[in-house]
Amino acid sequence: MAEKESNLRKIERLTNTQENIRNVATSAHIHHGKCISGNSRVMLSDGSIKTAREIFEEVSKDGKVKEENEDHTVFIPSKKIEVFSLNKENEKIEKKEIQYAWRLNGGNTIKIGLRNGFEINTTPEHKYLVYRDGMVYVQAKDIKLGERVICARKLDIDSNINIKKEILISLSKENFYVKLDDAYSNELNKKILNYGIKNFTLTIKPKSFYHGIWQNRYNLKDLIEVCAKFGISIDEIYNKISLIFYRTGKQRGQSASPMRLPKDEKEFGELFYLAGLFIGDGSGRKFIAGKEQLAKNVVNICSNLGIKTRRVERKDKTPEIHTDNLSFVMLLNSLFDYPLRQKSHNIKISEFVWKSNNELVSQLLKGYFDTDGCVEKSRRAITITSASDRMIEDLHLLLPRFGIIGIKEKDSTISVSGLSAIRFEKEIGFGLDEKSAKLNILVSKVAGSTVCDTIRVGNQTMLINKKIKDYENHELAYIEVNKIESGYEDVVYDFTIPENHNFVSEGMIIHNTAFTDNLLAAAGMMAEKNAGDLEEGMTTWQHKDEQERLMTVDAANVSMGHEYLGKEYLINLIDTPGHVDFGGNVTRAMRAIDGTFVLVCAVEGIMPQTETVLKQALRERVKPVLFINKVDRLIRELKLTPEQMQERFAKIIQEFNRHVMAIAEPEYKEKWQVNVADGSVAFGSARENWALSVPFMKKKKITFKDIYKVYNEMNEEEKNKWVWEKAPLFEVVLDMAVKHLPNPLEAQRYRIPKIWRGDIESKFGKDLLSCNKNGEVAFVITRIVIDPRSGKEISAGRLYSGTLVNGSEVYSNTNKKRYRIQQVLVYNGIKPEQLDSVPAGNVLAIAGLNSDVGDTITSNEQTPFEEIKHIFQPVITKSIEVVRSSDLPKLIEILRKVGKEDPSIKIEINEETGENLISGMGELHLEIIEGRIKSEKGLEVKTGEPIVVYRETLTKASGEIEVRTPNGHNIFFVEMEPLEDSVYNAIERGEIPEMRLKKKAEDVWKKLSQCGISNDEARQYQEIYKGNVFQDRTRGIVLLPEVIESIIDGWRLVIDGGPLAKEPVMKTKLILHDAKLHVDHMHRGPAQIYPAVRLGMHESMKKGGAAILEPIQTHLVECPVDFMGTVTALIGSKRGVLIDVNQEGNDTFIKAKIPVSSMIGWSNDLRSATEGRGVSSLMDQEFQKMPIELQNDVVRKIRTRKGLAEHQ
Repeated sequence: MAEKESNLRKIERLTNTQENIRNVATSAHIHHGKCISGNSRVMLSDGSIKTAREIFEEVSKDGKVKEENEDHTVFIPSKKIEVFSLNKENEKIEKKEIQYAWRLNGGNTIKIGLRNGFEINTTPEHKYLVYRDGMVYVQAKDIKLGERVICARKLDIDSNINIKKEILISLSKENFYVKLDDAYSNELNKKILNYGIKNFTLTIKPKSFYHGIWQNRYNLKDLIEVCAKFGISIDEIYNKISLIFYRTGKQRGQSASPMRLPKDEKEFGELFYLAGLFIGDGSGRKFIAGKEQLAKNVVNICSNLGIKTRRVERKDKTPEIHTDNLSFVMLLNSLFDYPLRQKSHNIKISEFVWKSNNELVSQLLKGYFDTDGCVEKSRRAITITSASDRMIEDLHLLLPRFGIIGIKEKDSTISVSGLSAIRFEKEIGFGLDEKSAKLNILVSKVAGSTVCDTIRVGNQTMLINKKIKDYENHELAYIEVNKIESGYEDVVYDFTIPENHNFVSEGMIIHNTAFTDNLLAAAGMMAEKNAGDLEEGMTTWQHKDEQERLMTVDAANVSMGHEYLGKEYLINLIDTPGHVDFGGNVTRAMRAIDGTFVLVCAVEGIMPQTETVLKQALRERVKPVLFINKVDRLIRELKLTPEQMQERFAKIIQEFNRHVMAIAEPEYKEKWQVNVADGSVAFGSARENWALSVPFMKKKKITFKDIYKVYNEMNEEEKNKWVWEKAPLFEVVLDMAVKHLPNPLEAQRYRIPKIWRGDIESKFGKDLLSCNKNGEVAFVITRIVIDPRSGKEISAGRLYSGTLVNGSEVYSNTNKKRYRIQQVLVYNGIKPEQLDSVPAGNVLAIAGLNSDVGDTITSNEQTPFEEIKHIFQPVITKSIEVVRSSDLPKLIEILRKVGKEDPSIKIEINEETGENLISGMGELHLEIIEGRIKSEKGLEVKTGEPIVVYRETLTKASGEIEVRTPNGHNIFFVEMEPLEDSVYNAIERGEIPEMRLKKKAEDVWKKLSQCGISNDEARQYQEIYKGNVFQDRTRGIVLLPEVIESIIDGWRLVIDGGPLAKEPVMKTKLILHDAKLHVDHMHRGPAQIYPAVRLGMHESMKKGGAAILEPIQTHLVECPVDFMGTVTALIGSKRGVLIDVNQEGNDTFIKAKIPVSSMIGWSNDLRSATEGRGVSSLMDQEFQKMPIELQNDVVRKIRTRKGLAEHQ
């Protein structure tokens, strides 16, 4: 029998069939959508309880940033964090690592409350595991009262706590002192004196420490520090402590009475039991002895711990056991959070207890229930009541460790009955004899009771009778929903859990999402054909090193095989969120692909980010097709009829095509229109993994009415089956990719002339056009990720020509040096795998380079590809400096790496001020970069206030100006004038390249002619740089070629920093009319040319009306109608100009232009003005002339900040 071909071997085979390759992207901003509130509590496998917010903050301190944009931040934990998760197959609760931790912008939420008191607040899309003819995931918005949510009944923790170490570390945070065994103390003192007391970092003065050790009195924190220097374990210290006592002050404090520390398991258990008694009936240093048996227990345990007690009895009062031992009370406070005042309202389960093993915790609970618990005959339950709401909440989550589901009653009481009462007797029990006897009676009655429950099987309802004790080993509980409330959260959280895709929070089984919960995820999963299980495939890594490589390369890349009309195809898919993202991921990814799925929300329609995505795609000649997403919302939320839904689709398609007509080059305006009939438009729900197109509907004989039946007449299981058989998202979308998007052989014929400006007729040019796998290597880097552990760079990108082979030597056209390839990687699903070689036409990654995004990697030196330019320029700058001056070299190296990973960040070291400057797309962009430097790179930095990046220009032609070099031997006749709008816009669109022009730049001349520039003037263009033009109108100057480079270099220097405030110059034209040059080259070097050019340009701009241009952003603000007046007033207060206001239903859409200088703090201001319900999207960005009344003040402030002299 032939061995089955593995996925990797299939992908390797398909990389060689270029006509069957599709390099595509999903271009859309897709909300994660499945999140819990920040205060939702999650139990970790070590027994500790943390809120979702606390877990995320812990991960973010030293984790690696996986993905960041203004809607969410995703971190990869640097250390293992395990939660409890349900394996649906065997119905067992397992321990699973958190793979990713998410923090997301919030929104509307739904609080689900269960009959036993469990409550959790989630987004409407978040799924719960619910019992409906079996276990199914149901979104919060679809859960109904009376349904049963599946909860964890039993959580088996792995308490790896070293109890002795934990006790000493906790006590060392307070002012505890210890006495050691005499012999051990003498030996230790000798070591201390030999080492030198002044060589230790102590909390008390060396002199006090010296006197203390000779009295065998050690400050506990200092003792731990000393022993760490000598390699002495904390366990060893603990075993040598004879007494411990608390002091009221560091130097002159009083010592409280001493006590012993517990030494063995029995004594540890007694300490926990004693703590439980005091939490229940303690009051400061005394115990209220309501029961004589408990009084004796307190006296006996205290005696064992060396704590003296005395009994106090007063007439008409309950007897008391007084300890009069401050050391004991402070120990209870340090370990068990025993309140020193107002105890009854402030008791809780301490972190020390949460992390302790069940044997010890059960002793604390036994003591607490012995005092405050009881067995109620009327409720047939064990109950406990507390004035502390926190204690009730904590007990509610602590009891499931023992298989006990408590019911939280309205009177701050937890009741335990039924099966949980049986578990309580077995795992915890009472120490008080009379309560233990009552419990025994209760359990004997409960154990024999019969449970009658209804279970649906198909269309029948069956009654099941079972004895409660038969359920004793069940790990799950099915608890009824009795409360559903709406709410709102500014920020929400989620955790990605491999394989099981769920975790336990607030006692419930909560579904989570895989990394890309959208079309990408569906495609990645379906490629593995996982028997219809939509929860598999994304995280099935075989080895840990593969997981690490996934982190290193890019989890957003997916490669898969797909069959269409009997042929096999390789689909290389890149997930590129279409939001105006901070890192420029979309812009860079467009260089690597040939076609893109643009996802548009069926409810919101064409949004600003849709237009941005189209601009980015069409600028790179990437063909778009349309996917109308979230159609389920039209049916469920808006209740549209099939006819209304089709009308909405027609409107979206019409507007999409209108944008293509407006943005695309003439040749593609009509050719790349999408339409329903040919299948270049699909619609569906990426979240629910279904899609349809008109051709697919005809093939499956489906109508729009069938879709409505899915949502209105089918249960979850029937719906999933229908989707799998009739409308699988992966099949519809990948069919669409094969049919409507080009292969690399087709695409490179029209894309190469756009993105590569070399000689098309050369051998290399022909290799690129034909995607020749036997030609010279041409690989373009579109993304670089640097592994934080090894510092190794992984360069992902597109291979346009040749074949990349492991170990081969290549040339970097940016760095002008050679490198040897260490690894060639392709994607097997989402896993990067090494191959020996990969031919042209593929998206891949390589290791072994040290270069930058946009670099062209070839076999030999060649004309590089066009620079990859982000659609918007950086407009906000911050100074950044280290906290410790010794870290300055490290900062410069880290900034270099950050610049590689995110090329849209501009980094500059200002030689004049010594400042390091970072410039980005906005405030949040820079905040995220700063956070990444701190958390990912481990460097403490501080940044200055945000600085707006302005531009300089001139408003009219200056006329010809004569300038001389400093030595007076050379004269230049120059003029500056504003650059024509048509030319500047063509440069911005990428139609005219920014480069030094060759003698025969026919393509550029042709484009300039289309912009209205005469043929003669077009041939005078020498260089285009940062939206400015240098023209040479001289004739017959023999010596000019010898100095032209210096003239252009001097021109570039002024363009980088203009005369008004050293801000970049834009939209200008410098014309060199004539020059008189000295014959001796010694008199016309750069030192003479640069000052002359600078003077000429400064004078020209002065005469031409030099002006400051300020960045203006166009935003679309969406908010409820009630806040329209508030938002328009906010825009007005920021010098904003309203462009358009539209109202749709209860929502208002406000389009406005706002100066960036007035937008510092915009997100917070908008959130405050709209009570968190306003959303702002960046539509466009431009530079406009600043009002003259503001310009002088802005120039003065910039020059002062930069430390510029008057004539600089």
